Amino acid sequence: MTAAVGIDIGTTNTKVVRVERGLSTTVLTRPTPARLDELLAVVIRGLTAATQAGPVDAVGIASMAESGFPLDADGRALTPLLSWQDARDDTEIRALADRLGADALFEATGVRPGPKPSLAVWLWLRAQRPCVFSAMRRWVGVADAVHLALTGEFRTDHTLAGRTLAYRLPTSGEPLSSSFDPTLLGEVGLTPDQLPRVALPGEPPAQAREHIQTGLRPGTPVVVAGHDHQVAAWASGVRTIGQVADSVGTAEAVLNLVGQVPDRPAVRAQGMSVVRAVDGITEGLLAGTGSAGGFLQWLADRHTGGDVSELLTEATETNKALAGDAWLLPYPSGRQCPDPDSAARVRMIGSPADLGVTAVESLAYQAQWVLDTQTALSERRPSQLTLAGNPLHRTPLWARIKATLAGVPTTLTTATEPVATGAALLALHRAGLSDEPPLAINNIDPFDDEIRDRYRDRLAAFIASTQ
Repeated sequence: MTAAVGIDIGTTNTKVVRVERGLSTTVLTRPTPARLDELLAVVIRGLTAATQAGPVDAVGIASMAESGFPLDADGRALTPLLSWQDARDDTEIRALADRLGADALFEATGVRPGPKPSLAVWLWLRAQRPCVFSAMRRWVGVADAVHLALTGEFRTDHTLAGRTLAYRLPTSGEPLSSSFDPTLLGEVGLTPDQLPRVALPGEPPAQAREHIQTGLRPGTPVVVAGHDHQVAAWASGVRTIGQVADSVGTAEAVLNLVGQVPDRPAVRAQGMSVVRAVDGITEGLLAGTGSAGGFLQWLADRHTGGDVSELLTEATETNKALAGDAWLLPYPSGRQCPDPDSAARVRMIGSPADLGVTAVESLAYQAQWVLDTQTALSERRPSQLTLAGNPLHRTPLWARIKATLAGVPTTLTTATEPVATGAALLALHRAGLSDEPPLAINNIDPFDDEIRDRYRDRLAAFIASTQ
C-alpha cells in the first residue's frame, strides 16, 4: 500500500492532500502567502499533518505558473511573491517583442509575449527594480521554491518552464531540453545556471532531506509535478489526442490535446499558447481566462457583500436549463483570448432574471468560445471534454451548461481538489511506486437538442457583443 502527499500552491489558496488507497483527504487549506518564509511554513504545516496519518512514499508539488521569487546569494527571497496577477508596466517586454518579433518569440517558445511570463518580470525588475535585479542570484518558481526547500535540489518541470518565455519549445516530435534557453536568457542578462534545471519525464525524482518538522522520511521522492492546470488534466485522464480538459478555479484553463500545431503564429493571434502535455511528447493548445471563480468573486464583492454562495443560490439549487436572454461579458481586466482585448471590461447585455445564473451561463459561453476557436485552429474536433475544479461541484448547473454547449461526451472529476490529488498521483508515477488510474469521473448529461440550440444561439450573440 502506498501513500503520497500532493501540494497545490494556487493563486488564492494552498492545499495539501494525502492520497491513500485511491482516496484523497484534504489535510490543509490556507490562503497562499506572499512571503516565501510564510509559504514554506504553510507547506510544512500541511506535510506534518499528512505524515501524522502514517508514512508517506512520495510528494508532488504543483503550482500556478508565471509566478516566483528572486533569491539572493544566501537563498533568501528579495521580494514578496511576484505573481502572474500583478499589474506591471509592459514597456520592456513590448520593446523586446518589437526588436525580435512577436511571432518569432512565439515560434520559439509557444508563449505569447506579454507582462505575465517570467521573462517579462525579469525585464521589469532590471528596468524598474535594478537593485533587486543586481542582487538576484537565482530565480525560483513557486513550486520550485518548495522543492528546493525540501530536497536542496534546484529543479522545475517542463510544464512550468514552458510558461516563462525563456524555455525553447522544439518542433513537434523533437525532445525537450533540460535547461532554459541561453539566448533568450541573454536578452535580460541571465544565464541558465540562475534558473532551475528542467527535470524531464522519466528522470528519477529528487529526495527529501532530513526535515524532522515535516515527518517526511529522508530519501522520500519529491517531484515538481508541474503547472496546476496541466496536472489536473493529466490526473483526470486527459492524456490522448482529441481529449480536452477544462480546469476551473480562480482562473480557468482549457487544454486541448491536438497532437501537433502547424501554425503557431495563428495561435498567438488568438491569445493562446502551444504546450507539451505532462508526458513531454503530446502537443496541445492551452488557453487561459484570468477570472472564472475570480469573476464570480468580483460580482459577489459588488452585489452580495462578497458572498459567492449567495450570488449563486439559484444556480446552485436548480439543474434546469434557463438560457436567459441576458448575459455578461466576464472581463474585469481585459480578455486574454480569443481575440485578445486588454480594454475589454465587464458589461451587462439585457436584463437578467438572476445575476448568478447569468454569470454562470456567461462563463460557459466564454469557455466554449475558447474551445470552438481551438477547434478551428487545429482542424480537429474534440472527442471528449473533461471538467475539473471545485467550483463546478458547488454549482452543478455550470457543468451541465458546459456539456450542452460542447456537444461531445462530457465528464466531471469527482475529486474536489484535482490539482493537489493529481500532484500526489504524478509523484507516485514518476517515482515508479504506483501507476494509479485517473481520478474517478461522473458523466454529465447535457440538456436536450432544443435547449442546446438556444444556448448556441446565445453563444453567437455573446461573441458578437464582444466586438
